Amino acid sequence: MATLIIFLCGSAGLVAGLTALLARRGARPTQNIDGVLAERERSAQAHAIRSSYSSVAMHSTHGLISDDLGRYVG
Repeated sequence: MATLIIFLCGSAGLVAGLTALLARRGARPTQNIDGVLAERERSAQAHAIRSSYSSVAMHSTHGLISDDLGRYVG
């Protein structure tokens, strides 16, 4: 029983420590121009991916409109 309690406490401590580490790392701003340019490029790529795989881009419509229901019914 003591082994289980020690294991659970160790796991909880590990999770808390990693959470604090990741929260602290994510809050730091980029210090140099190379990092800023890389962040802008990644943001532009993410925006392009999100917009190219939207519902309108994939299906040419916003969803199941009543006029389109006939296409989907067997």
